[in-house]
Amino acid sequence: MNIFKKRPTLSQFGFPTSKEEQVIWLIDWENLWYSLMTQFGVEGIDLSRRIQAVKTWLKKIGDLLGGHGYVFAPEHLSAVHQQICVDNGLWIITCPKKQLLIPQENPKTGRLEERVDTVDQTIMDFAKAWLGHPNFKTICLVSGDKDYIPLFEELAQHGIRRALALPTLGSLSRDKKLLDSVDTNLATGRKMLLMLDRV
Repeated sequence: MNIFKKRPTLSQFGFPTSKEEQVIWLIDWENLWYSLMTQFGVEGIDLSRRIQAVKTWLKKIGDLLGGHGYVFAPEHLSAVHQQICVDNGLWIITCPKKQLLIPQENPKTGRLEERVDTVDQTIMDFAKAWLGHPNFKTICLVSGDKDYIPLFEELAQHGIRRALALPTLGSLSRDKKLLDSVDTNLATGRKMLLMLDRV
């Protein structure tokens, strides 16, 4: 028997394959952390409470695929943050910085960098890998970064509805396409947008 003839299914890795509609919850941890930190400082950030608020809000949209969300973070994610993720049922996917052969200018900061962040690209690749799964009908992204605009546009072409948990208004790019692409909750008729600085 040729084991390579048949493509492995997600159920073989413990993911549900029922016909129920479910939500994939993807968190850009640095965008979340720095945005809230800038606005509230260490004392007022209260990440656990805000993560719980997203979980409660998502229940109005659908069940979480696999029963948990995914945190994407650089390798220097602190032990405190790791514990917050574990306590809230979030799986951590580490995204190490990529070493460049030739330093490049960071378009956001204008500084030359020898290593580049891989979080955004990893999140986009991860989301696209789920395309075609029968349960994947909605994505919830926690970020305000404009780098995710092409992902949201591509997901719409595949009939995936898009929800956004925005860390702060200040975290939103000046390009409002990400915000404009958020879809309506079919059950409530309201835009699937949550402002985490207001919870």
